[in-house]
Amino acid sequence: MNSGWKENDLSKKLISLDLDEGIRIEHQSQPKKLFINRNACGNFVAQFIDKEKNQNSEINNIQYFSSDVEVLEYVKSRFNKNFSISLY
Repeated sequence: MNSGWKENDLSKKLISLDLDEGIRIEHQSQPKKLFINRNACGNFVAQFIDKEKNQNSEINNIQYFSSDVEVLEYVKSRFNKNFSISLY
């Protein structure tokens, strides 16, 4: 799957994300995950988990974003082009 298609697909899923839905993004070869939801104000809430770096920590990196563009930039910075997307 080409990365441009992934980004376009992710952007569409982010825009249509309901309050009771979420998106899970996983790195294809490393133990990294990102969970994205939307809060009642319409902002995106992203929780990044890197099992290699957070083995002894229960606290994971939580970020808030006001637009799908900001979320896409964050995903690219964490996963480059090696990720899969699933809805829950």
